[in-house]
Parts: sequence; C-alpha cells; structure tokens
Amino acid sequence: MVNIKSIIDKLQKHYPDATQVAVVDRSGKLLHSSGKWDVKRDIKGVLSNWASGNAQFVTLNDIRYSILQMEPERFIATNRKNKGHLIGASTPKGDILFIAHIKPKAKGWFHMAYPAVARAAAMLKKKSDSAFIDTKIDLSDVSETNVVETPIGNNSSNVLITQPSIDPYLKAEIDGFIQWIKNPQGLGGYISQALQQNNIQQISQLAELYNEFYRIFYG
Repeated sequence: MVNIKSIIDKLQKHYPDATQVAVVDRSGKLLHSSGKWDVKRDIKGVLSNWASGNAQFVTLNDIRYSILQMEPERFIATNRKNKGHLIGASTPKGDILFIAHIKPKAKGWFHMAYPAVARAAAMLKKKSDSAFIDTKIDLSDVSETNVVETPIGNNSSNVLITQPSIDPYLKAEIDGFIQWIKNPQGLGGYISQALQQNNIQQISQLAELYNEFYRIFYG
C-alpha cells in the first residue's frame, strides 16, 4: 500500500506553504491528516459542495473559504479575512482526495499550490512515476496582488489573487512534463499500452490531445 504520510511529508518539504494536509476518500472517510488538523466535522460538507460544482464557499475547521475555481478534479478557495487558502485535488481515478490549507502569506499561491497538491495526489497511484521536481523557485518576479473577476456558477465576484509576470513553478512543471515525454516508461509507454490493448476511449482521448497540440503550435 502507498504510504500516505510519506507523500504528505514530501509535499510539505517541496511546498512548505501547505501547512496542513488531509487525505480522504469520496465518502469523507479520513485516511490521514497532518499535525492536529481536525477536519472530520466539516469534511463531508466540503466534499458535497465540491461535488455540486457550483458552490460559492466551503467551511472547514471554522474557516470560510470563497471558491475561486471548482472542477471535478480540483478546487481552489481563499479566505477573505486573510486566514489562508484551501486547495483540493483528486487522484487520477478520483477516488481519493487531497485537501491542503495554504498559509495566508504564501507568495504566488494561486499558481503554485494546486500543481503541488495535484502532484502529491498523483503519487498515490500504485507504481506511479510522479515525483516532485527538485527545482529552486524564483519568486522575485511575483507582482503585487491584483483584482480579477472570477465567475462561479451563475454569479461573479471580484477576487484578490496573486499574479506573477513569470510563473516559475509552471516552467518547472513543463520541464517535468518534457522529462516524462522523453522517459521510455512515460508517455510513450502509456501510448504503446493503449494501442496494444486497443483501448478505444484512451486512443480517442489521445487523438483529441494530438489535435489540440497541433492547433497550439501550427494553428
């Protein structure tokens, strides 16, 4: 069985601004939590709001977070009274969820927190090749907070988020993606397996991705 505590430790070492982390299944059963973070009382409500796809806010451990982004595989939220941020990411199968509290003064958190938490969630997959990239992040180019209008459901609101002119974490993620493409056990291995198994769904999705890449670079 994958060691959840070990993955949380790696996440917090890689991204120290994730001060508290909880791992739960879709039913709300707590599999592990870091430190003394008590999420049992509120976690089912958080998961219910996440599953709805149109919630305006969630409350966890007496902190109310306004939702900025909400998709089946992720949610991103912030507390408007400077009590921190909340990030959710699901495993590739969607059966287990990582929930992380990000400290209030985390610089560039809006761009950096979710990729880190999502990478940790991906590491829960048995025999996963996912790993944190050992790259020093330069945040010197992160600008001051700007106001951005973010639509949630049928409403929209002005949300304070941090926008760097250059996103160093995104660059690190792309570097990792390139390494995965070059790795014979990475992208090429997955494609070969899909073709050998004649997996129609995966082959169709790969074709769509190929068309999207072609459009980006040649369209």
